Amino acid sequence: MSQALPPTKTGVPTPTGHPPGLWFFFWGEFAERASFYGMRAILPIYLASVMQFGDKDGGTIYYCFKMAAYFLPLLGGIIADRWLGRYWTIVGFSIPYVIGHFILGVENQWFCLIALFLFLAPGTGVIKPNISSLLGQTYDQQRPGQDGLRNSGFQWFYFAINIGALISMFIVPIIRDHKGYAIAFQFPAWLMVLALAIFAGGKRFYAKEERVVHVKTPEEKKQQWATLVRLLGIFGLIVFWWVAYEHNDSIWVFFARDYMNHQDTAFTLPSWLGGARYEPKADSYQYINSLFVLIFIPVFNLIFRAIDPNMKIITPVRKVLAGFLLTAAAIGVMMLAAYSTNGGAAKVSAWWLVVAYIVLTAGEVLLYGTMLDLSYAAAPKSMKGFITACFLLTNTLGNFVNMLFSRLYGGSLKDAPGRWSVSPTTFFGLTICIVLAATVAFYFVGKQFERGQAKADDALKEAEAKAAGDVKAASDAGLS
Repeated sequence: MSQALPPTKTGVPTPTGHPPGLWFFFWGEFAERASFYGMRAILPIYLASVMQFGDKDGGTIYYCFKMAAYFLPLLGGIIADRWLGRYWTIVGFSIPYVIGHFILGVENQWFCLIALFLFLAPGTGVIKPNISSLLGQTYDQQRPGQDGLRNSGFQWFYFAINIGALISMFIVPIIRDHKGYAIAFQFPAWLMVLALAIFAGGKRFYAKEERVVHVKTPEEKKQQWATLVRLLGIFGLIVFWWVAYEHNDSIWVFFARDYMNHQDTAFTLPSWLGGARYEPKADSYQYINSLFVLIFIPVFNLIFRAIDPNMKIITPVRKVLAGFLLTAAAIGVMMLAAYSTNGGAAKVSAWWLVVAYIVLTAGEVLLYGTMLDLSYAAAPKSMKGFITACFLLTNTLGNFVNMLFSRLYGGSLKDAPGRWSVSPTTFFGLTICIVLAATVAFYFVGKQFERGQAKADDALKEAEAKAAGDVKAASDAGLS
């Protein structure tokens, strides 16, 4: 039984437990993210081989799809704010999202492109910003002033995302290997049906939405531009991190397909999946990322709190720098694996890929998680959603760059080498250089950001103190 805060002026106590709507958000997001990441896990090889686009064109289509999925949250926010509200926007765009999964299983190039760009990208992109915003609104309305409880709710929400991704990225490749792509794509489709049913069923437990048009004052506009200028350099460098990170489910998969021996990583399936001996395919390792996200987040939090509880040494900027370096190290593992193939004459163990995923995930947790919090904390109250959307756009730009940069990869045994193709070793080496150059630049930009943010915080405190003084002076004048 949850405790309650002292009664309000109306005499009704405010509960301190999570609102019932959280559990509809939790299971709905679990199923939706399982749907999205399960589909994505097998998509690159499906595009390259089954759809016969080849590695280069298939990779370009895949990056374009991810770019659209991370650009369309801006559209989703506009639709919800101006017309439909968050609940009906989520429900409305979930329907084509479901349809897209089924269409994707039809082995035809045009059906594939229609499913990706007219159904799946708009579905996931528009839903993405609205479901988390509606969750926050639910806490603000039903548990006002309980910021710690809302933070805990978002942690459960993030937990649902990664558990869903972990389970689906593990199971969907196995279904594909035993039943084919058409059945494998149906698994995410039915998960999305389940997500829609759960989410729609919780409507009465969500925040009551009222669309209010907020007209920014000149001071708010000035704050917006000042914040953007401070964050612009950091966001620009994060784009180059995404360029490197986003290879893990495409270029890495193609390399593992062509140059890795997967017998070393074979295992026996659990009895509910048949209990047979299973040899993973190149795209079967992506669940490692979600698994270690769930491991590293609590481990890192415990370590950081023990070593530096006041965040004086392990600052956000230093965490991001460590994330850059770990990402470069993960790509270094892939470069060594490529070098060990002796120019493609020999295959290497898939354990190289496992190690690379683990190191990459450590970098992701430090950089991505920190940047989300840093972006939110740096933004004024009136524009936190806007700044967060700008941060998500860095992923869009990273995938845009990869539409061109990834075509340099010349290690594919499926495609003939192109005019500008380079070997896998060289490609991974170039990627490391990009990350390290961004790391060096971030060191200086991050220091400048910290100084600018400290000045902005001091100015805000002075403004708040002045406002409080004005209120007190007015109150004293009224009493006299």
